[in-house]
Amino acid sequence: MINFQSSGKRTLKNLAAGKLKIDVLDCTLANGSVTPTIPGINWIPIKPATNAAFCAALVQKIIADKTYNADAISFTTQKAAVEGGYGAYTNATYLVIVDENHPNYRKLMRAADAGIDAPEEKDKDGKAVEQYVVIDAATGQPALHSACSKGTLEYEGEVNGVKVRTGFSLLTETVNEYTMDEYAEITGVPVEDLERIAKEYTSHGTRVGICHKGGSAASVNGIDTVMGAAVLHAIVGANQMIGGNAPNSPAPATAGNGARYKLGAIEGKPDVSTKNACYISRTVKAWEKTDEYKNRVAAGEKDPKPLMPWFANGAASDSQALLSIVNKYPYQAKILTSFMCNTIQATPGAMRDEVVERLCDPEVLPLHIVCDVFVGEHAQYADYIVPDVTPYESFGLPTTGTTFTGYGTTVRWQVKEPESMKLDDGRHASWETFLADVAEACGLPGWGEGAIKDVDGKAWPLRDAADFYLKAVANLAYAEEPVADIDAREAQLQGLDELPDSFKAAVSDEEWPKVQNVLSRGGRYWPMSYVHDADGRRSRGYKDENQAYFYSEKRATNKNCYSGKQLPGTLRYNPETFTDLSPMEDHFSREEYPFGASEHKPRFRSISMLSNSPVMRDLCSHNYIELNREDAAELGIKDGDKVRAITPLGDVSEGIAMVRAGQTKGAFALAFGYEHQNYGAQDIEVDGQTTKGDPAIAAGVRIHQMLDPTVTGVTGDDVISIIAENDAASPGRCGGMFKIEKA
Repeated sequence: MINFQSSGKRTLKNLAAGKLKIDVLDCTLANGSVTPTIPGINWIPIKPATNAAFCAALVQKIIADKTYNADAISFTTQKAAVEGGYGAYTNATYLVIVDENHPNYRKLMRAADAGIDAPEEKDKDGKAVEQYVVIDAATGQPALHSACSKGTLEYEGEVNGVKVRTGFSLLTETVNEYTMDEYAEITGVPVEDLERIAKEYTSHGTRVGICHKGGSAASVNGIDTVMGAAVLHAIVGANQMIGGNAPNSPAPATAGNGARYKLGAIEGKPDVSTKNACYISRTVKAWEKTDEYKNRVAAGEKDPKPLMPWFANGAASDSQALLSIVNKYPYQAKILTSFMCNTIQATPGAMRDEVVERLCDPEVLPLHIVCDVFVGEHAQYADYIVPDVTPYESFGLPTTGTTFTGYGTTVRWQVKEPESMKLDDGRHASWETFLADVAEACGLPGWGEGAIKDVDGKAWPLRDAADFYLKAVANLAYAEEPVADIDAREAQLQGLDELPDSFKAAVSDEEWPKVQNVLSRGGRYWPMSYVHDADGRRSRGYKDENQAYFYSEKRATNKNCYSGKQLPGTLRYNPETFTDLSPMEDHFSREEYPFGASEHKPRFRSISMLSNSPVMRDLCSHNYIELNREDAAELGIKDGDKVRAITPLGDVSEGIAMVRAGQTKGAFALAFGYEHQNYGAQDIEVDGQTTKGDPAIAAGVRIHQMLDPTVTGVTGDDVISIIAENDAASPGRCGGMFKIEKA
């Protein structure tokens, strides 16, 4: 659940005091970070890839019982919500065009559709502001969303002769597509638990929250989970409310255009965007918007299909980029630079001979350069490896996210001299050094002499990490009200007067004592009162736009590039599908392959170097295929047996069975970070020098997911395509279809 130290301490304190209750929906009870022995915590096993069904069941019950916050979800603008005492609004009352013959079918109704004259408005960036239509709750008549404070939640009828429904009405329909008994069957969560949680959740006003991290959405229907959490937060008015759903912590500009340096401004920056280019991951752009599609249609093709899927609603995806590279589609990658990543090991289905062979083929990928501290599964296939630095030897200014709901930024800085090779000019090899030198050699804008401008117009160089990050620290030091200069004695006690000359040279003499002040404290944080007010809202930033989508027009209007199918714009449980949106169970028998899979992060491993620790290996030398007791008994499997989990396409995950309580029925689990093929598992030769590997690092098992049979071998004999989330493009790590047998 929450394993960050600060949040964990507060959580345990409130649990012990009886002020907090947590229901944990997870396939596996793991790691001891959440345990039913702690009062107030209740673990409920759920089947993999069914989180959206759980959310939909709760929303169905909340709507049926009318325990939703009608006030909060009826506000049509941020201004109206703030005046009404809330921190956010929704589009639940916005009208959706449901007339199949209308050119804007499935879109939100605009002023022009309704025959309403609307004065043109522009935002601060000069972009036209959309004017949506609602049924004004005060008059019962159609109105612009900006012209009234509240809309009608439940409406189905016609406006200007066009059939419309509210987003809330459509949501009610899609969450009611299954009964509570069916949701219980799908999720493995009893009806009484579904109904109890729905009632409990709506009994605390806005002081409730859904904590869903990446793993809960790591399936081919993962965006449904994200939508479910968004609706559950919004439906009680919890967004931006204290005790509810606080957004990621706000912070002053540091790596952008801040108080002292314009780090976000690049003179001569090329005009490259999705308007004139496309991501190699085939994301952000719809298939029918691509040049390839338009050219094939112009050439006379009817309804052309792409070689690989396109994900109009997905952001940049490392896993899809990897698959695009090995398939040379939508274009060939001539040079790949990889920084601190292990995409090939972290992408279920990608760690296979076909992928590796293509990565190593110069006809497919002419040049691959890796910058990393370790030689991992991905890095081992590079043509060149540039040494990088560890976290203790590097810089960073991460915002503190949900672990700290105040205002501020953490600072990470070099606490020791890097151990990577030292260059002739005194700099150490690192990602930043490599980028700077290559960029200067290529004459790229934004690097080298005069690359960075301060607020007074003075130009500064950018040649290493300190040049950039210490200016970001200066931005933080001068944000709002500048910090005090560090006391000379304090600087001496902490050794800050012995920092490299390159640190001090990166900022002005005036700024340096203030930068040291921030470095000495590991960041800068404002009092909690800075972002909280007495009314229960966030007092900083809450007046900015914060809208929750009950209806996603972008999703509803997106057509699948193979089948042409469209998903609803509202929350609905969608069973696991392949890329063409055909259910997996239409292709393979669930009776023959009844098990889903899930992963959890163990205490003794991670994706990388914990596998290299002899102490950690001694504590847990390998992971297990973790099985529910009843499932194991039915299969005749005992604790310690060697077993296989096999996909319908014959992919095999083989390991030792752990028969245990704390594992949901109908699924198996693995601890992530085992069965390494490198990270010290095998011998590595660099420049004629061999480093011996340790086979113990390769112990254990990882999930071997199948490829997508509706793409691989269908659109092209040589195409390799993984199962993936149809909106976000992320790999289908959890769920899937498996049978388990003794090895």
